[in-house]
Amino acid sequence: MTELPKVVKEIVEILASTNNSAAAVMALYGDLGAGKTTFTQELGKQLGVSETVTSPTFVVMKHYQTDRLERFTDLIHIDAYRIESIDEMRVLGFADLLKQKGTIICIEWADKISDLLPQDTFHLRFEHQSEGRRLSLNNDHAE
Repeated sequence: MTELPKVVKEIVEILASTNNSAAAVMALYGDLGAGKTTFTQELGKQLGVSETVTSPTFVVMKHYQTDRLERFTDLIHIDAYRIESIDEMRVLGFADLLKQKGTIICIEWADKISDLLPQDTFHLRFEHQSEGRRLSLNNDHAE
């Protein structure tokens, strides 16, 4: 995690080189304080989001415009921690968000809505370790 800006840049490049017809989805897993929101804040910074990216714990979802118009124009930040039923995602228009070209969707606590995640979701696991934090990426459909 000490190289977070470099890692985020590499992930954005991977996302930009893949699926161009729908939203790019990143499922974020890890304990409280493992770095999920910090990752999303760095992502917003690199995408040129002018607002402060904050955790959407109580509002569930936040939408940010980017200035990175060549590929990604929107960043959607979802915190599924408070989701009790995947039916709650319908109210957010989640199915429509998944179809939005030029959008990156970051979902904290994605395990709560795993049945709704598209096949090409990128799964990022954040872990506490004695020397800091660790981030691993998997784009298979398993966390």
